[in-house]
Amino acid sequence: MKVLPNARPAGMRLVPSRWTSHRMKLGCLSIRTRLLVTASLLIVAVSEASAADPVAAEALFQAGKQLVADRKYAEACPKYDASYKLDPTLGTLLNLADCYEKAGRIATSWSTWGAAMEQAQRDKDSRFDYAKERREALTPRLPKVVVRVYNTLPGIDVLWDGAKLAPGAFGYDMPTDPLEHKLVVLRDDGVVLFEQKVRVNDDGKKTELSVDMVALNRAHPRGSDRSSFGKNPQRAAGLVIGSVGLAALVTAGGLELGALAKRSEANESGSCVDQFCTPQGIEAIGAARTFAEAGQWVGLGGLVVFSVGATLFFAAPSSPPANPSTATNMAHARRSKPLSPSSVWASPWVGPTGAGFVFGGML
Repeated sequence: MKVLPNARPAGMRLVPSRWTSHRMKLGCLSIRTRLLVTASLLIVAVSEASAADPVAAEALFQAGKQLVADRKYAEACPKYDASYKLDPTLGTLLNLADCYEKAGRIATSWSTWGAAMEQAQRDKDSRFDYAKERREALTPRLPKVVVRVYNTLPGIDVLWDGAKLAPGAFGYDMPTDPLEHKLVVLRDDGVVLFEQKVRVNDDGKKTELSVDMVALNRAHPRGSDRSSFGKNPQRAAGLVIGSVGLAALVTAGGLELGALAKRSEANESGSCVDQFCTPQGIEAIGAARTFAEAGQWVGLGGLVVFSVGATLFFAAPSSPPANPSTATNMAHARRSKPLSPSSVWASPWVGPTGAGFVFGGML
């Protein structure tokens, strides 16, 4: 295993050097100014020291090293990353970049080596050349994705792995890890115009994707992706009312079955013989009559409710209401055309001798 140069310096600084580099000659200042400056420096030092946790960072760093030794790179990289966030030393960043490379996340490793170069250059650290060498070795292997966007429209975003792509990234070679990614085109009303999973496998290969916003927006008009309940309230009401009526009809069937069961119980030899019934038989006959009457009324009511729901559903217009400006033309068209399904109406009726439908139409 290749050992990273000076992976983690032994010394730990609780107070960052940038605080000590701004020391001032306080002797030339007034007492009040000296107190204010000293208090400000102490507040900065305390806040920066509390943000870092070198002990926890060291524990996470050692855990990451052990996982790397066990070739568990997918588990080791988050340890290094957490360690660096607690104590951002260059050695930890170098190990993190190396871990990403071993895990196959080439683009992330390439970017992390670049961050290590910047930190080494800023700190005048000799490990700058090492980070640069490792980064340049990855450059030819970088898989790239190009998202070409045509006919851009306001209110439509292109997302790559959940992150919004800036317009400046359109048509640009983006280094990408060889993993499965997701491209989503999302409109500001929450409608997904396009979604595609993109698998990037080969090192150094370029994957090109094209998005035509005008075509996608035309294929998904605003309001067309709403549910049928939102588009046609009358049809939605018909479904709800019809469902209630259907449930009532099912309940009526159950009551009638109960009546038949009670009637069979009354016909048993131990209940009624030659129109003479025991108390149990009389009770069974009464229960049968109760179930039968309840089933009859519930069934009749269910039939009426179901009929109303069916009428609302099938008589609902298949298109949204017309604008007032086109109402005159539509009326003229109805007068000049044969009877159409949208002009048919139906109404249930109930009487003492039965129930049914009345159908009609309008020319």
